[in-house]
Amino acid sequence: MDLTRLSATDIAAKIDAGEISCEAVTRALLDRIAEREPLVDAWEYLDPDKALTNARAIDATPSKGLIHGVPIGVKDIIDTKDMPTRHGSPIHKDNQPCTDAPCVTLVRGAGGLTLGKTVTSEFAAQHAGKTKNPHNPAHSPAGSSSGSAAAVTDFMVPVAFGTQTGGSIVRPGAFCGCIGYKPSYGDYNPLGVHDNTRSVDTLGMMSRTMEDQALLRAVLTGDSYRPIQTAAIGDLRIGLCRTPNWHLADEATQACLEGAARDLSAAGATVGDFNLPDGFDTVMEGFDAVSSYEFSRTLSYELINYPELLSDKLGKDRMPDAVKVTASQYQAGLAALRDYRNRYAADLEAWDVLITPSAPGEAPADITTIGEPPFNRIWTGLYGPAINLPVFTGPQGLPIGLQVIGHLGQDDRFLDAADAVYRAMR
Repeated sequence: MDLTRLSATDIAAKIDAGEISCEAVTRALLDRIAEREPLVDAWEYLDPDKALTNARAIDATPSKGLIHGVPIGVKDIIDTKDMPTRHGSPIHKDNQPCTDAPCVTLVRGAGGLTLGKTVTSEFAAQHAGKTKNPHNPAHSPAGSSSGSAAAVTDFMVPVAFGTQTGGSIVRPGAFCGCIGYKPSYGDYNPLGVHDNTRSVDTLGMMSRTMEDQALLRAVLTGDSYRPIQTAAIGDLRIGLCRTPNWHLADEATQACLEGAARDLSAAGATVGDFNLPDGFDTVMEGFDAVSSYEFSRTLSYELINYPELLSDKLGKDRMPDAVKVTASQYQAGLAALRDYRNRYAADLEAWDVLITPSAPGEAPADITTIGEPPFNRIWTGLYGPAINLPVFTGPQGLPIGLQVIGHLGQDDRFLDAADAVYRAMR
C-alpha cells in the first residue's frame, strides 16, 4: 500500500480500523517530500521530527473526531501557534503567532495533524513564491495558494488549506491539477487568516477527491458529516457560461469547455447557454476599487514601516494606486457588487450549476507569475461556491480545469452536483 496515495477519507477510515497509523502515514509523506521538495518547493515550514512526535501523540490517544490522524497542509497566511506564519514576506520571517486560527483549531480538535506550512504568494497577492508546478518545474503553479495545490497534487499531503480573493484556490487547482474548492463566502471562519480583501476573502481546501471536501467541510462547519450524495446527471440543469472574458481563454480551453457541454448533454444533463447580467465591466471596476481600498489599508503596517521589504509588484506597481482609492469609491464598489449579486441570483434560479473556465489556459512557462484571474474574480465577488475539477490535459501536457459554480449557501447540493459533473467527465 502506497500511503501517500491515500485520500484523507481513506486515511481516517484505515486508522480507525487499526490498519495503519498516523505515524506511518506521516513517515511516508515526509519521505515523499524529501524526494520531491527540491524540485517542487511547496513548503515554507516543515519540521519532520516535530511532525513525527505529534503523529505518535495522536496515535496514543483515542479518536478525537472525523479526521483523526489525517495530515493537513496549512497555507502560510494562516496562524499556527507552533509554527511561524510568514505571509510570504521577509517582513514576517520571525512571526510566531501565540494562537491557532479557528480553522487550524478545528482540524486539530478533530484529530488532524498539521504537517507544515505551505508556500503562499506575498500576502496572498501577485508576487509569486518559490513553488514550481509539479508537472513541469519550468511552469507556474499559480497563486496565491501555490504550495497547497502543488503539495496535494504531488502526493505530499492529502489535503491542504487555500484561500481565494481573486482566484487563489481555483486557479492553482487548475494549473497543478487538483480539486480546489472555494465554499460560499463566510462558510469557513476566516479569523486568523491574513486579510487581503475582507469583503470577499474565502477560506477553502485543496484535495484529490471530492469526498475529502465533504469530510473537511463537516470539520470546518461543525455540521454532521454528510458524505457526498452524487446527483443524477440527468436531473441537472447546467449553464455554459463563457463570460464576457471568453476571448481571453486560449483555443484549447475554449474547446475543452464547449466539449464538456456536449459531453454533459450526451450524458443526460440539460445544458444551455448562461449569460451574466449586464454591467459586467462596471462590477469588475467595483471589485477592483473594493480590493484596492481594503488591501492597501490591511497592509498599512508594512507600507509605513517596511516599504523597502515589499516586492516591486506590491510596493511599486499596486500600492501607489491602491491607496488613492477613496472611501466614497469604495462604498460605490460595494454597492455595485451587492446590486450585481442580486441580479445574478435571480438569473441563476433556472440552473443548478454553471460551468466556466478555471483559467485562461495551461500553466504558463514562467515561475515568476501566478497567472491571471479573468475567470475567477467575478465568482469570488458573487459569493457562491466554486470548484476546479481536473478533467482535461492541454497541448503542452499540463492540466486544464473545469470550473463549476453553484448557488450561494447551498454547498451540500453544490458538491453533489459537482461530483456528478466530475464523474460524467471522467
